[in-house]
Amino acid sequence: MFGAVLGFAFVGVVAFGGLTHHFDSDHGEAPLMWGSFHFLSVALAIGAAVLVTYLIESFVLAWPLGGFLYTSAYLLTAGAESTIAYKWDHRRKQ
Repeated sequence: MFGAVLGFAFVGVVAFGGLTHHFDSDHGEAPLMWGSFHFLSVALAIGAAVLVTYLIESFVLAWPLGGFLYTSAYLLTAGAESTIAYKWDHRRKQ
């Protein structure tokens, strides 16, 4: 759990440039459904967890490292998927 929280905080700081920014998702547009499935991000998160399981033998080290890696992998890839979906949906408007 500690590693997952650190991963979530790490991605938030990278994405927003700090801890003081607020995320406002209400832009008056309909949500992009096909960018919300997160197949790749879930697959990479599971892959990160499996990789840590095979490479790290110490339970004490694997537990927080795994949480950090799969949370970071999921959030970063989900953000990339959402960005690609948004760019694809708005490609003709720009």
